[in-house]
Amino acid sequence: MVIRRIAIFATLFLPIVLKAQPVNDNHGKEWRQLVETTGLSWKQVALVCPGDGVTPCSGVVGGPTFTGPDLTGWVWATQSQVIDLFSYYTQDILTSSSVAGQQYFFSASAFLGAFRPSFSMFLTYQTAQRVDGWTASTDSAGLPVSGGVGAGTTSVSIGGSFGVAPVSDPAEVASGRGVFLWRSTGLDNKAVIANDDAGQVPSPAGGIAVANVLANDWNAGAPATTAIVTLSQESSTSAGVTLDATEGSVRVAAGTEATTHTLVYKICDTANPANCDGAAVRVTVPPYVVNAVNDQGTVSPSTGGVAVASVLANDILGAGLATTANVTLSQQSSTDPGVTLDPATGSVNVAKGTPTGTQTLLYQMCETANPTNCDQATVTVNVVPYVVSAVNDQARVSSKTPGRAIASVLANDSLGSARATMANVTLSLMSLSPPSSDIKLDPSDGSVSVLRKTQSGTYTLVYQICEIASPSNCAQARVTLDLSGK
Repeated sequence: MVIRRIAIFATLFLPIVLKAQPVNDNHGKEWRQLVETTGLSWKQVALVCPGDGVTPCSGVVGGPTFTGPDLTGWVWATQSQVIDLFSYYTQDILTSSSVAGQQYFFSASAFLGAFRPSFSMFLTYQTAQRVDGWTASTDSAGLPVSGGVGAGTTSVSIGGSFGVAPVSDPAEVASGRGVFLWRSTGLDNKAVIANDDAGQVPSPAGGIAVANVLANDWNAGAPATTAIVTLSQESSTSAGVTLDATEGSVRVAAGTEATTHTLVYKICDTANPANCDGAAVRVTVPPYVVNAVNDQGTVSPSTGGVAVASVLANDILGAGLATTANVTLSQQSSTDPGVTLDPATGSVNVAKGTPTGTQTLLYQMCETANPTNCDQATVTVNVVPYVVSAVNDQARVSSKTPGRAIASVLANDSLGSARATMANVTLSLMSLSPPSSDIKLDPSDGSVSVLRKTQSGTYTLVYQICEIASPSNCAQARVTLDLSGK
């Protein structure tokens, strides 16, 4: 016996909520895509949308744990309005609350070609797509009515369905059910219809907030364009937010205040200038991202000085560097009064004599154009003595000829990052072995000399250098002299 194994691969697609073009039914209404309103209960929608099929919704659908979509300006469709919508694809729905069968596959597929499915499934030999949505109506028992359209295929058949039916729980939330919402296109009454818009730009760089306010406007059922309507700006809450009447774009000038602005515009039928309508554009100009980044520096307590040249060197305002031209600086706190911020330059200064150890300073920078847009960062200042580095020396000279063996033992010594000199260190002889009065370290210039003819041999001289500003900060080194007899 041969056993054949058939693998079945299944893929389920749930809707991704993206902004999609509404559907013009060519009968006076444009319908919002249901995938934009999935996951809402009938009760939630009823809080912001009247159920008469005429009065527009007003507000954002929300709950205790989330904020839903803004339904303002859309009308919640009644059961009869949804059935009318379905009838544009199959008139059989006018005589029955639901229809299903092979004969409805192509009409349902056409519907799902216009309205994005809220549920999709694909198997090896089977597919299914569906869209469902709440209507504003209830049945005789007071239960909310939902409408839906589906289409599918198997290896041997096809099918489609249209229908409306009550749902037992008005608080039910389903990821595949949206809301049937529409607004007028003015087809039947030849009206000019302007719908509100919203947009956003970075601040204070400016730019285009809305590409074309006419994109969702209508004139007698046809999409409004500059060929059939004229545009005009009626008002704006900011001089920096303006309408380009030649193309319909809303522009925001650089430096416009970071807040929400409102621009009101009007469109009129070119053939009948008295036939007009107005709408508002809500433009959000968010504040720049202010990012203050921590800094660190090191300073010696003996001298003090600048620990950080400018705290702004690594700070960001928007997409660029923060500077004293676009932000203001202020010191918030410091662990020692000797560690301070210069707000004019951004430098962090340490006073001479500041206690050794780690000191911290907290500063704040705020966008000059928007003083409430601020961020803070910490400057860590390590107050430590300079590293005194004394490096061993060696020389070989004649024991019979007096003279200078080493020009200066300081030549390879250092104090911090600087060369050690008689200006910043003191020099002293610690020991000479074996003892000899004929070998001398000059503390005034660091030279080592053989004063007179002396006994041959190897002499070890130990010297010490100390920071003048901090006499206890010292280091020692050896000088090895090989005095030959030549």
